[in-house]
Amino acid sequence: MSPKTNSEYLIIYEVKNANPNGDPDDENRPRMDPKTKTNYVSDVRLKRFFRDYVIMKHGIDYVWVTKVDGKHKDATERLEMFGNDPSKVLSSCIDVRLFGATIPKKGKSKGKGSEDEGKGESISYTGPLQLTWGYSLHKVDLMDTRSITSLFSGRDTGAGNIGKDYRVYYSLIAFYGAFSWRRGKETMVTEKDLKVFDNYLWEAIMEESVTRSKIGHYPLLYLRLEHKDPDTLLGDLRRFVKVTQKKENVRGLDDLSIDLSVLANKLKDKGTVYLRCAEEFSEICKPLIGLNPTQLPHKDVKFP
Repeated sequence: MSPKTNSEYLIIYEVKNANPNGDPDDENRPRMDPKTKTNYVSDVRLKRFFRDYVIMKHGIDYVWVTKVDGKHKDATERLEMFGNDPSKVLSSCIDVRLFGATIPKKGKSKGKGSEDEGKGESISYTGPLQLTWGYSLHKVDLMDTRSITSLFSGRDTGAGNIGKDYRVYYSLIAFYGAFSWRRGKETMVTEKDLKVFDNYLWEAIMEESVTRSKIGHYPLLYLRLEHKDPDTLLGDLRRFVKVTQKKENVRGLDDLSIDLSVLANKLKDKGTVYLRCAEEFSEICKPLIGLNPTQLPHKDVKFP
């Protein structure tokens, strides 16, 4: 069944002694605003967690943007794995239905014009679920220790290699997202797809961050507001989250004061709230619990 109304999302997770999202153009340093000391994470990183988790559980047939046998495949090669049929991509791949994609059209071997008629054309789907870049809700400090030494010898000197390993001490990162049900009709998204995202993203942040630079990611809050009014959006929910630093240098959740009461008041009577809170975030979540939300994960969802 297709959704008949909009949804909005608030996703909060913490990162301890890890690199939330390295910038490949800057020695893979965590993305930072040097003036405000705010830590940023791209929407691509969050989507990557979700895609990789789907692949881990169910294989590559259900995700469009992926590696095959550890190698990147361009869109034309990937389309061949779906019999060169864009409709099969849409029906099979949950990331296309949620996030959108550009899918090439197979060139025609014969027809009016030339043998390459149709070559270079593509079908573009704008995803109905869009996520902002995430940002930290407080000032973030880079860890002082940045050098790592490899035991493998250097190519020329035979000595161990020394590289850079940039991490943050602590970052409480918040994302906002919005789902447009009207745009979802184009990608054939279903209510089940939204429920799968509700269930999987939490686990994806936990499971897919188990790498050397990413371990230390912990989801704390996942909230989806499903509006009862099909034409309503509140806008970025992060502006209703009030955070105060108890200390100049934040090293953990206890160094922050977090108030969700303004957010709870904004969500009241707007629709159905789907909620999941970590145990250590339960006291902070009390204003949201007062809304009598539907607790996640959904029990009745099976994928694929």
